[in-house]
Amino acid sequence: MVDIDAVRDWLGRLPGGSLVGRYVDDWDAFEKLDRPVVTLFGSYDTGKSSLLRRLLVDSGGDVPGWLTISARHETFEVNDVEVGGCIIRDTPGFAVGAPDVRAQNNSRRAMGAVGLTHVGIAVLTPQLATAERDVLQKLFTQGWPVGSMWFVISRFDEAGVDPEYDLAEYRELSDRKVRELRELFELDDRTPVFVVSQDPFQTAGPDTDLSRETWDDFRGWDGMRDLADAFEAVSPSALPGWRHTAGQRYWTAVLDETVTELRRQLSDYTARAEVAASGVARRDVWESELDTLDRAAQASLDGLVEEVMRRSWEPSSGADELQAEIQRTLDEWFTKHEVRLQRLQQSIRKTKERERARPSWAGFASLVATLGSGEDASTTPAGPGGAAEHVETVGTMLIGMLKAANNARGPIADGKASSAKAAGDLGRHIGIVEAALPLAVYLAKVVDEQGADRARLNQDKAAADKRQQIVTECTERTRDTWQPFVDDVREAIVAETRDQVGLDASLRQLVEQLQEAVAEGEGLFRTGTVPLLDIEA
Repeated sequence: MVDIDAVRDWLGRLPGGSLVGRYVDDWDAFEKLDRPVVTLFGSYDTGKSSLLRRLLVDSGGDVPGWLTISARHETFEVNDVEVGGCIIRDTPGFAVGAPDVRAQNNSRRAMGAVGLTHVGIAVLTPQLATAERDVLQKLFTQGWPVGSMWFVISRFDEAGVDPEYDLAEYRELSDRKVRELRELFELDDRTPVFVVSQDPFQTAGPDTDLSRETWDDFRGWDGMRDLADAFEAVSPSALPGWRHTAGQRYWTAVLDETVTELRRQLSDYTARAEVAASGVARRDVWESELDTLDRAAQASLDGLVEEVMRRSWEPSSGADELQAEIQRTLDEWFTKHEVRLQRLQQSIRKTKERERARPSWAGFASLVATLGSGEDASTTPAGPGGAAEHVETVGTMLIGMLKAANNARGPIADGKASSAKAAGDLGRHIGIVEAALPLAVYLAKVVDEQGADRARLNQDKAAADKRQQIVTECTERTRDTWQPFVDDVREAIVAETRDQVGLDASLRQLVEQLQEAVAEGEGLFRTGTVPLLDIEA
């Protein structure tokens, strides 16, 4: 049992927005119905659609176009028809453990529809429940008033005994299967169980344009009369009590489905938040390494230029020798610090290659691509069907929230473009000769222009100040030549971590909100469960 008001309040405060309105609309529409709703559920190919066709034809109703009879998985939506005084709901067959998304969504729709019903009918084949046993058991323990949960063992003409030749053995097998079913799910005698052959020997096959006379030859043993009588006996006077327990089932299913989806989203976003946090940490480490490298290079540059200039004022230095010495000195300086830059670049490249090879990176990259697209994050659930139709919107709401948060900071970059730019920057080759030669030429020119005043520059204070000015200017020239190479590496660091740093705060906040929502939702379950048939109508 759950506190419905508390569940609705919780749904209204979910991260990204409120889901309560979506669920309330479905519940309100169900609550206003003045006729019993009977829902068929079970695995696909148990005969739900053929059973519904038989009920429709026997009652004189038309078979709707959406009702198809096939051994394949043909029912994909929850659909309603009227039979006598009841609304019968046909659901998609659930496929336990199915890997494809469509089958999983069908299962969720079928499970969700059970909450919006007064009477539930589990349809099974003569082999009874196998893989779906746990799923059915979960449904049966959601609190059903006496007489509101039925079982139909369908297609019993395929059970292995031909009633046309040995009716007694057929009935004996039928009784034995009923006992097995009651033992399997621990059902007492108050739970109705029907054994039917809705289309004996596939007389009608896939046809839908049929008359009641189609099955006249089999009515003595096909079991459909008992089932039809049970439909006629469903009384609207029982609806208030059944509606109350339906509300418990519905809002419990809503809570269960939403918490399950939030747990999945929490797991996904926790992994993405970890990727983002690692990017922030790596940017800090890489930028710190680059700053240290740059400071060391610039510190060594101060004394280097001054020493080169000091030697240039020696009278014995010729112009050609001077330029060669300047060239050699600068080459050594650039070579030494280029190696350090290249090592940092290689470390960045290898680290990113390892990170992108991890499974967690794919999820993060997918999120970046989604946030970087211009698509509208809002969607509308397709058709009725209870909780299962709406949990799919939880992820959409979270994406919308992240988009809003990141658009406030500025549009997120396209992940592919950022990666491509970073890869290009990291691959840039620093040309030592190209960088050092213009500096060498410039320094040699300065020295040559001051050649006539070498002696004076080494003597009086004014000349010494002029010399220091030249040293400072040459140092700045060298720094200006060096700086673009440092900037290239810094831009590569920023490009490699841009998406992670940009999403870090939003993802951390979202993970915290999801943790709180999951914990609160789980707490709403702690009031216990109601065993099957312990509630009187």
